[in-house]
Amino acid sequence: MVTLDPCYRLKTIQKQLVPAILTSAKFEIDTLDIKSAIEKNLPDLEKNCYELADRCEEKWQDCGSEIELCNRERIKELFQDTRDKLEKIWEEKEKRKKALEAENNK
Repeated sequence: MVTLDPCYRLKTIQKQLVPAILTSAKFEIDTLDIKSAIEKNLPDLEKNCYELADRCEEKWQDCGSEIELCNRERIKELFQDTRDKLEKIWEEKEKRKKALEAENNK
């Protein structure tokens, strides 16, 4: 089994996983899945990122200057920004859902 170093894992989360979460939310039909991502998945992933950043810092003290997510403040910013974007997507989908329900109830 291949083990990726924590810095590379953080880079992958930032460059691939978080954008994929946002993209899939835009195409998600069920708003409950988006809410689940906001309330459970993102906090769990953020916690894992802090743990990876700690491990990364133990090995390479100045890693935060090369890989953004090796910096705890940057992790906080990224996940807050992602939560805000998911909340906006969720709110827009909820509005559309209510408008469609109102239209169908006429």
